Amino acid sequence: MGNPQNFSIDVPQRCLILLEQLWPSVSNKADGRELPLNASFLLAISTPMVNLPIERIWKPQNGRAVGHLNDAILDASLAKAVKADIGQNPVVKAPFYEAGAWRYHYLPKGTALPDLSRQGLPLAVQQVLATDTALSAADVLATETFCSILRNGLAHGGVLYLDSHGQTTEGAPVTRFCFVSTKQKNQAVVGLHFLQITMKNYRAFLGRWVGWLQNGTAMPAT
Repeated sequence: MGNPQNFSIDVPQRCLILLEQLWPSVSNKADGRELPLNASFLLAISTPMVNLPIERIWKPQNGRAVGHLNDAILDASLAKAVKADIGQNPVVKAPFYEAGAWRYHYLPKGTALPDLSRQGLPLAVQQVLATDTALSAADVLATETFCSILRNGLAHGGVLYLDSHGQTTEGAPVTRFCFVSTKQKNQAVVGLHFLQITMKNYRAFLGRWVGWLQNGTAMPAT
């Protein structure tokens, strides 16, 4: 493939092709590894898929970019869809979102933020994310907030690997991601957003995301 005509569409589409073609390989235990590399691969391949459209289409239209990379001018219909779908409406209405797949919790800063690098996901947050309340909390997030959490987590390394119980367990197989982003007020951090999803559902989300970019409708994952 040559130089993309529109990075915000072409690169996510190419990444999706790579994801589907290479998934069987990275899901195997090879080269003496005790665990597969599918979690690391999924996280790496999804970063440009999610961030390019936000950075190069959504941000320029909302005055949040300097304008030297503005893919909105390359496809007026896509630019219109991105601006319309990423706003203050509940994310459950977005064409790329699946209700019941995401879990959300907001943790106020209090006296200090938790040390996620050393301690992993705090037990109190883990317990809340395991409840049905966390499912409904994700559904009512503003689409702009949802996309910002996901974008910030991927762009700034705010990602936690979790096991099947939603815990940060060293050496355990990874089955979930938790994207973490700060909430700021007057340029000060006041709390943390936690957005959790299983790897299976995240992979399906990426298919819907690319489908939305291509034609405004969901594209099922294979």
